[in-house]
Amino acid sequence: MKNIYYILWIVIIGLFFNSCEEEDLLDKTPLDQISDTDFWQTEGDLQLYLNNLYGTFPGWAGAGAAPSPDVGTDIVIESQEWFGASSTTRLDGTLNVPGSGGGWSWSNVRRVNYFLENAERVESGGLVDHYKGEGYFFRAWFYFSLLQNFGDLPIITDVVGIEDESLLYGSRSPRTEVANFILEDLDKAIAMMKTASDVGPSRLNKDIAALFKARVALYEGTWEKYHQGTTFAGDTNGAGFIQQAAEAAKSVMDDGNYSLDTGDVNDAYYNLFVQTDYSGNPEVMLYRHYDYLTYNIQNSLWNQPNAHGMTREMTKYYLASDGLPISVSPNFEGDVTLDEIQVNRDPRLAQSVMAPGDLDFIAVNGDSIAFSVPIMTRNPTGYAIEKWRSKELFEELNNQRTRDIGYIIFRYAETLLIYAEAKAELGTLTQTDVDMSINQLRARVGMPDLVINAITPDPEWPNYGYTLPDYLYEIRRERVVELFGEGNRLADLMRWRAHTLFVGTRPTGTTYTADIEAEYPALFTNEEGFLDPFINYLDGGAYGFNPERDYLLPLPTNELTLNPNLTQNPNW
Repeated sequence: MKNIYYILWIVIIGLFFNSCEEEDLLDKTPLDQISDTDFWQTEGDLQLYLNNLYGTFPGWAGAGAAPSPDVGTDIVIESQEWFGASSTTRLDGTLNVPGSGGGWSWSNVRRVNYFLENAERVESGGLVDHYKGEGYFFRAWFYFSLLQNFGDLPIITDVVGIEDESLLYGSRSPRTEVANFILEDLDKAIAMMKTASDVGPSRLNKDIAALFKARVALYEGTWEKYHQGTTFAGDTNGAGFIQQAAEAAKSVMDDGNYSLDTGDVNDAYYNLFVQTDYSGNPEVMLYRHYDYLTYNIQNSLWNQPNAHGMTREMTKYYLASDGLPISVSPNFEGDVTLDEIQVNRDPRLAQSVMAPGDLDFIAVNGDSIAFSVPIMTRNPTGYAIEKWRSKELFEELNNQRTRDIGYIIFRYAETLLIYAEAKAELGTLTQTDVDMSINQLRARVGMPDLVINAITPDPEWPNYGYTLPDYLYEIRRERVVELFGEGNRLADLMRWRAHTLFVGTRPTGTTYTADIEAEYPALFTNEEGFLDPFINYLDGGAYGFNPERDYLLPLPTNELTLNPNLTQNPNW
């Protein structure tokens, strides 16, 4: 992609010098613009246009965002210096109807529709169909984000002009119809796109489109299943969507182009998230690459420790090392203090959160500095997140930042989790299914297999507000543990209709031990002695999410005024 930018500058410079010798510059296309008549000639034009859409994928923002996209949920919360930010308002039910904006934006959909409309003008080239497939992928990508936020949506496939009143003032199609539209776009993308071996690791490919289809289908299928009978229900019971999710995920597994990144069970999971170059990684399907020293891209992660913390509630999801829940395992030695938290537990806990004695960072003089007491001014719970925290790339003298860690956008592990959950939701899960999915993830970290006919019930299974088969509880547990902090939690809570997990509660942290108190006196705790950072912050002292309203966001008032055919979401 960088080579494309270099080539573009060479072309522009060449055009400038040739133009000076031939004709008056005023008679030519402005050199800082690409005219519509000059563009859409080659497959390179298609690639160049799409490259700008790649910039809409998530990444480390600006000079560095704390690497915890799950912030604002029940498993990751922000530090006190960020209290009042937008990350908390969703679960707390304190959002307001915006006057404008609020995520109701169609500019990216229009950009894709413009691309698809004009891509037909390029007739030759081995990658033309592939790039058209990327266009369909991106339209599905943008529509899925809107679906998650707003539910019913207008379906727009044309470039809308001021004369298109039927589109400008159109109504919203039901969410089930919108979901089918998204999946149809992804079917087109899968049919048209090539594999990674054909287009390289830096571009979208057929397998990524299939994984994204599985994600969309599982989301909508479980949403329609668990929201039946509510104001947020779809038009089906969800089974058809869930079946599509299972089939799409299985197609990625069967293609065999990706596999888990394995190694020493004691650090394989941690090592997956602290790499600077994922181009040869067998698990990472798409990522953002950063190179600060060469290109001066301000991409460093947030000052260590980042301004978020894992919650105590999250730590309870991790099994004991014998594969049993901590509530019943004889191997469990306790989790009251940071010293105990990692003993005889699923190794992913030790590879995701810091404990005393862990390597904190390597100083500029080469000394290894050990972690002792969490920096509570930035870490609200005491559970400092270790995931994405490279000790070797740590810059002690530069605001304590970590540089150049790649941002993973799609990885193969999600495929395995979707497949297992979809089969479980359909009631067709077999031990073979579990062995090719969940147990592959457990094997990477040396955890015992999940045997679906020999599951020990957990007296502290999460309260979703409804009962699940034992194997589905465990598959959901595996999902939150494996994907911790990667930005899936809010979507999972919404599609599972899981408000019972957090409404009326507030997240807590580790025990307020003497060593923490000595460094940070007067922190708030609950009656059991655990850190309680939200005790005086949340309205009513607990998350106030309204299950009759807050599963969808409100449309801004200006859009409702401009288009009387739009309707507001329930109870806003």
